[in-house]
Amino acid sequence: MRSIGRFIGFIFLACTATSCTPETAETPTRGNLHLLIGESVAPAIVYQVNQFLDYYRQNGANITFSSISSDDALRRFVSDTTRTVFGTRALSSAEREALEKVHGSFLEMIVAYDAVAVVVHSTNPITGISLDEIRGVLTGRIKRWEQLQSRKTKQGSILTYLQDSSDISSYLTTRLLMESEPALKFLPSGTSSGVLIQEVAKEPSAIGFVGLSWIDSLKADVKILEVSATSAETDTSFRPPAGSLGKYFSPHPAYIHQNSYPLKRAVYMYSKSLGGDLASGFSGFVATFEGQRIFLDHGLVPGTQEITLKKSR
Repeated sequence: MRSIGRFIGFIFLACTATSCTPETAETPTRGNLHLLIGESVAPAIVYQVNQFLDYYRQNGANITFSSISSDDALRRFVSDTTRTVFGTRALSSAEREALEKVHGSFLEMIVAYDAVAVVVHSTNPITGISLDEIRGVLTGRIKRWEQLQSRKTKQGSILTYLQDSSDISSYLTTRLLMESEPALKFLPSGTSSGVLIQEVAKEPSAIGFVGLSWIDSLKADVKILEVSATSAETDTSFRPPAGSLGKYFSPHPAYIHQNSYPLKRAVYMYSKSLGGDLASGFSGFVATFEGQRIFLDHGLVPGTQEITLKKSR
């Protein structure tokens, strides 16, 4: 009996010396979480992270993130242990099937609606561009500013800025080019949207394509062009209201909400959380009124809250 007592005492002392304490259970406001975020919508999501941590960091919440393409984020969500991702496209049928086989159920939510903004140098007199003209620029059919059917003209060659292997290039390829590759030079794939905007701000002949929240976050000196669609170019994902075709619209939240702005995208959140952990806590915060207000403050349209448009006086 004495030997047993000495053994139990040894275990107690060893645990005391090495701080043997049970692991703290994860909760919706405590724990560790790493997010994967589609680069083109990163500013708004990163702001969500910082706001959440302002509330719960002292409680033990720790959230880190990587900003990568939505395609890479979703591939990793399907294939590894990543719990929560934000991207600008939905999972494909094959990705859903693979995910369900391994993980079973998962959360899918449209948390906001975004837009691809068309930006030019602040001194550019051009105010609007059509989808067909954007298609012409991307394919190389339109190479000079005077080829645009604009009320205000500009002379010279068009210098196009577009990130390779990015959310934006993937979206434009699917939306306007029927999966064919643009016939132009890309910026390197590691180039950020912030760098692209800064390059456009320095080059009077430039045109660039970026996620809307990046422009607001940088306060860059660029002009955002209005965009028009025709009936032949209508994206059935977001059917435009009657009378909007052929008219030009800015990526204002009201026009995004009404589907009048033709380069509209959904922002998806995917999570493997089953509840009770930090992933569920952060996901819930993003869907609340406060989280949705953050999207609106970044020029995006909330995806989980009812929207009411008010007429200006």
